[in-house]
Amino acid sequence: MALLEVEHLTLRFPAAGGSVPVVDDVSFAIDAGEVLALVGESGCGKSMTALSILRLAPKPGRIEAKRIGLDGRDLRTLPVTEMRRVRGREISMIFQEPMTSLSPVATAGAQVVEAIRLHERVSQRAARDRVEELFRQVGIPDPGARRDAYPHELSGGLKQRVMIAMALATRPRLLIADEPTTALDVTIQAQILELLRGLQRDLGTAILLITHDLGVVNELADRVAVMYAGRIVERGERAEVLGSPRHPYTEGLLASMPAHAVAGQRLTEIAGVVPQPSEWPEGCRFSTRCPRVVDRCRTEVPAVVSLGETQSAACHLVSGEGA
Repeated sequence: MALLEVEHLTLRFPAAGGSVPVVDDVSFAIDAGEVLALVGESGCGKSMTALSILRLAPKPGRIEAKRIGLDGRDLRTLPVTEMRRVRGREISMIFQEPMTSLSPVATAGAQVVEAIRLHERVSQRAARDRVEELFRQVGIPDPGARRDAYPHELSGGLKQRVMIAMALATRPRLLIADEPTTALDVTIQAQILELLRGLQRDLGTAILLITHDLGVVNELADRVAVMYAGRIVERGERAEVLGSPRHPYTEGLLASMPAHAVAGQRLTEIAGVVPQPSEWPEGCRFSTRCPRVVDRCRTEVPAVVSLGETQSAACHLVSGEGA
């Protein structure tokens, strides 16, 4: 049995004449100790998917799902008090903006102490000692001094490490990392990725990695799910999806990577932008931006086509019936 099983997850918001889904019929599973990367441009619904799993989607959003299972328990039906225990203790999340996720009026250590004591019956002193050990574990230099520093006294990389330490404080079985290397320089990015890789290897932590950076995916992920306009359009093992993409959106993401640039030529880009949920086109939602679009794409929603034992894509072209 998978550690996390998400089945037919939809997140809706009220709109004129009804409601609009921002996450639409999403399903995936993560095994213990596995890294699943959820990939796509900003606005595709990746972060909202994570918040829905934790039942933290912003109001007045309405979460619908057949099942959100964590080790056999359905998170949809847990009482509020028990769900609060799950957050932080069994599932932790590294939020997207380390610069704004920490309170400016409390020391870094005090904020991690609060997270520990919220879930465990330990003394203030024991919690402070744990913080120093956590800071050492995530590679924060001089952890005793940094424990008593305020966020404005820390660099962006150190703030991100504090957030990771807070997420690991109760030894969660699943870590949701939302753009963990965004806004960090290349050297710090590499250090954070190595830290996450070590956590997976040494502690057996499963990771849901949310990112738009396919370089990060190649460094860390075991499997990849590509998301566009609220739906997963391709999935498979990392080597399959990155080495032999089958959906035109995945192909576009890979082609736009700087590593694939040709000297003296303009970097390839995907034309247009991700449409707002209220403006999603009929048929394939990528049809308004796809360079290989055919008439059928504009009117019919593509079925998910199996392309082997583990890879699949939702595209009329891969079914051989695009024309």
